[in-house]
Amino acid sequence: MTKYQELFEKLRKAILRGEYAPNALLPSENALAIRYQVSRITTKRALNELAKADLIYRVQGKGSFVKPHTTTAVRKLLLVLPFANVKMGDYAGAISRVLQGTTWQLETITNHQFQRIDLYHFKRDYAGVFFYPQNMTEDLPTLITFYQLHIPTVVLDDKPGALALPSVSSDNTGGGAMAAAHLMALGHQRIAFFSRVPFWRDFVGTVPERFFGYLNTYHPHTLLPTQQLLWSKALGTFTSPSEIGAYLRQENITAVIVGNDVEAVKLSVGLTRQGWHLPQELALVGFDNLELAATNDPPLTTLTQDFAEIGRQAVDLMLAQINNPEKAITKHVTVPVRLVVRDSTAKCTPEP
Repeated sequence: MTKYQELFEKLRKAILRGEYAPNALLPSENALAIRYQVSRITTKRALNELAKADLIYRVQGKGSFVKPHTTTAVRKLLLVLPFANVKMGDYAGAISRVLQGTTWQLETITNHQFQRIDLYHFKRDYAGVFFYPQNMTEDLPTLITFYQLHIPTVVLDDKPGALALPSVSSDNTGGGAMAAAHLMALGHQRIAFFSRVPFWRDFVGTVPERFFGYLNTYHPHTLLPTQQLLWSKALGTFTSPSEIGAYLRQENITAVIVGNDVEAVKLSVGLTRQGWHLPQELALVGFDNLELAATNDPPLTTLTQDFAEIGRQAVDLMLAQINNPEKAITKHVTVPVRLVVRDSTAKCTPEP
């Protein structure tokens, strides 16, 4: 974290803790520079970030002032996730760490538990909701209700279409491109994309974004125009590792990008039990960098998400809505991902 980011975090938490009252004048750039022993450039940038996060407002010739929160009675935020026991991402931890030391509290429940909440009395108990859709097509009516009831909402891991709600997601398309580029650099010429999610039905959500990243990067002239999609459809219909393995050999596929780490590990274990040697016979890349990816045999190459940044951006978007209930906040933030290379990928060795 850079110096201006560190100062931004300190000032944000001080504001959220109530150390600076609503409409209170913050110390000047020079005063902040002296107090925190940083340059004036650093303080100026930190204040700019506070303004972007709608935590302060500027008055020309007077300085920076704390923006008052409209919702002050309720200091609890709700996080709705589709999973409880499977750790598909540390959203709760990331948001909680941003709110740590403030008067804001975070409560986490599953989508199933959320169904019992009366949305018409939602604001009585919560100031806003972070919502991770289990299926965007099915959950969109719920998001429409949030919007129409003016409930501050941040959508996680997906975009709510053209609905005027803010969202934060990882760069899934960029991740798919990174995975494909990594395998191509290792000499793989027959690379497939596999997921149990039938993403080709509507091409909505995280998995198709990852597929399109792969498709945009890997499109050799030796393949039929729709070959990558045909591979994905076929692999998604097979129910056993033996069927998948037979198809991979039939198509001379030497590398597979899998929609997430859970599916990738299942494929790795299943093929290994069928006598496959990974990565010599098949290279695998997953997504999400779950703990099971590192402990797999062989350890799984995967894409890791920056949950710390996701948490910061999500809280910023939430506070922007709470501070400005009359202003439409529709920003979508895409957080970059990073490739973690492990032993499940290796150079392609051509058959003699």
